[in-house]
Amino acid sequence: MNPQTYERLEAAAFAAWPSLEAEERVHGWRLRYAGGYTKRANSANSGLESCELDAGRIADIEQRYRGRGLTPIFRLSSVSAPGQVDAMLERRGYRRVDPSWVMVLPVLEAVPAQAPLRGLEPDDWLSAFLRVSGNTDAGQDMHLRMLRAIQGESARAVEYRGDDPVCCGLGVVHDGLLGLFDLATLAAQRRQGWATRLCGKLLAWGRDAGAGSAYLQVTASNTNAIRLYEQMGFRCAYDYWYRVAGPDGAA
Repeated sequence: MNPQTYERLEAAAFAAWPSLEAEERVHGWRLRYAGGYTKRANSANSGLESCELDAGRIADIEQRYRGRGLTPIFRLSSVSAPGQVDAMLERRGYRRVDPSWVMVLPVLEAVPAQAPLRGLEPDDWLSAFLRVSGNTDAGQDMHLRMLRAIQGESARAVEYRGDDPVCCGLGVVHDGLLGLFDLATLAAQRRQGWATRLCGKLLAWGRDAGAGSAYLQVTASNTNAIRLYEQMGFRCAYDYWYRVAGPDGAA
């Protein structure tokens, strides 16, 4: 992948899913902190300028997370991770989890017009999202803070069946790129076209908001979602995964 395109996608995703503290650059790695809500916002991220990590550098990064009461997590990309770091972290007992794809829809001009989005304010949207996704994870106060801290124009979309929310999604436009996040459909309503309709509305909204292309992140094991996104025209651009430490540095 073109390095400039990669850096632009990564920067847009970071802006759309913000950390809640000032980010740090340590040994060329991008360290993000958001009170522990999601690995994406609470990890050391590899970039094109990231250094190889020895035991001392890993310990330095670990201390910055443990000092905040957070588990050390490294996010490694197939494009930017230094060649030896994955093996080094594995030897130190870090578990490899959540291999994921970044999928890209290169052009939004052909997206057909859609009915207007039914958008909500952050508090109301999060309430609908929790009902639809069944998410009971701790840290939803952090989730709300992140929604309010998004850098860029955003749309918090919900599809309803009668008065009941059945599908939710978040669209964020940054630097001409539309990111799709927090896509969820009520379990009993899956495979009935709700996600296709909602994503179509978000894509049309993003195009009208000035985005030329779109991207999303999806776990590689979620084959049903990947199939849906491929039907919309998304294609895998690169992949990433996490290495997660235990409380004492061991898995």
